[in-house]
Amino acid sequence: MGLVGVDSKLLAWDEIAEDSWKSLLLGNGFSINIWKGFNYPSLFEVAQDPNVKPSLMQESLALFRHLDSTNFEDVLRILYHSKLVDDQLGSPQIKQIDGLYSNTKNSLSAAVNYAHVPPDFRGLTELNSMLNKFDSVFTTNYDLIPYWSIMKDSNGFRDFFWGGGNSFDPSDVAVARGKTVVYFLHGAVHLVEKPDGTTKKLVGSGFERLSDLFDLDHPEQIPLMISEGSSGSKYARIKRNDYLRFCNTRLRSLSGNLVVMGHSLHQDYDQHILDAIKSSDVQRIAISVWPHMKDIDIISFKSRIMRELDGKDLYFFNSETNPLSSPELCVNDDY
Repeated sequence: MGLVGVDSKLLAWDEIAEDSWKSLLLGNGFSINIWKGFNYPSLFEVAQDPNVKPSLMQESLALFRHLDSTNFEDVLRILYHSKLVDDQLGSPQIKQIDGLYSNTKNSLSAAVNYAHVPPDFRGLTELNSMLNKFDSVFTTNYDLIPYWSIMKDSNGFRDFFWGGGNSFDPSDVAVARGKTVVYFLHGAVHLVEKPDGTTKKLVGSGFERLSDLFDLDHPEQIPLMISEGSSGSKYARIKRNDYLRFCNTRLRSLSGNLVVMGHSLHQDYDQHILDAIKSSDVQRIAISVWPHMKDIDIISFKSRIMRELDGKDLYFFNSETNPLSSPELCVNDDY
């Protein structure tokens, strides 16, 4: 598909639905369609909202500014190591460090609770069935929608956290045929990293409360959520973690056809995702486009993606025509 004559027309999903689409990449637009509460700039901004209790206090915010970061993971990690140094010095600042750590951790948990979809929402069973039709599901979202949906009937899914203590073991990643494998490319709310670099999955007692799953009472467990920063910063962090590096490698080694749903593939934030797709053996890619954009914006989006993924066979479809955008999946006040 050449750049000459690019227009704003979008395919209906039914026009390409019969093709063999084996892999799926989900972006934030997918989550926003299900739960409008996800339509926020970042968890960092939500955590400063006075309606969120507790919100970030000024001393905690100063640490974010000092690190020039909006990523909770960065601040929690430096506070954890500060505590280790303080212990060696006889704990002269233990009260202040513990206070900063608790405020940062609890405001993160509160922000996730404030903005997150209610647990066990009505579309979980249908979404489980939809995701199970793919061989591979990749997501850059850190919310719990994919996790909760696969847990609704987990028999057909595998997420690689079957090591001791629900941990990821890079030497044990074989999956039986017929299972849908799930990759959290940017981490997720239910994933934490231990000091030795091991990534583990937090397992709650059920779907009754988000806090059952989002348990950060152990200071040695750092949330693994790459939610902010440039694409370069994200990729640098990905390379430092066995699990995230494994997921990125799997995307780079992907073959067959790929559906991209609810993802802007923005060069500033997602260039590492574009690079992975570009270097993969995927040939045919169906990319969802929100149909309510201005025609010029649709043309601009299509032109940019065609340049980025030159050599791939691209299909741009109306996102609202895909079953993953079904109104039946959306959460309303009566969820």
